[in-house]
Amino acid sequence: MKLFQEAIFLLSVLLPFTVTAASSELTFRFNHVGISVANLTLQRDWYNRTLGFSSLIEVVGPMEMPAAPTNSSTSASMSKPSTIQAVQLQNPTTGAIVELIWLSSSMPASRLSTSSAAAAAVQGLFHFAYRVPDLDRAIRKLKEDGVHVVQPIAQGAPYVNHEQSTFAYISDPEGNLIELIQMEY
Repeated sequence: MKLFQEAIFLLSVLLPFTVTAASSELTFRFNHVGISVANLTLQRDWYNRTLGFSSLIEVVGPMEMPAAPTNSSTSASMSKPSTIQAVQLQNPTTGAIVELIWLSSSMPASRLSTSSAAAAAVQGLFHFAYRVPDLDRAIRKLKEDGVHVVQPIAQGAPYVNHEQSTFAYISDPEGNLIELIQMEY
């Protein structure tokens, strides 16, 4: 587990980027990834145990959320008040944050974690990525821990700056895809 506590890298540790608008500058720094889950306890425990996260903030709840305004794109499940529970998990070494949210009216996504290509065929967020120093070692350890490897290690296309990468995809217990990347400089 020490490997992941030292190696997990999420966008939150990257330099901020600045956008210059007509009369002012806006600075953006990535903060967290939010995942809607079916089983908050299962997911929280998996991220803590497998990726070295720990609870940062827990909404003790459950809290009631008002119904969403109805229109043609609103699902029937959102037309009623919902109960919500949430937890933010943080990796103590990198500062990376994952927010897990359980909403009583949520529905499973149609996305399947059978392959990264199948997941990318559904529009919207389909994975998030962690940078690791030794991908072979990371995958071996995760397999030993019983983690599902969705796509084995493969060679990535060179980046604009000619860095070469290797990558693999794993999934959490509910099928959310997580890419692991090793960059070659």
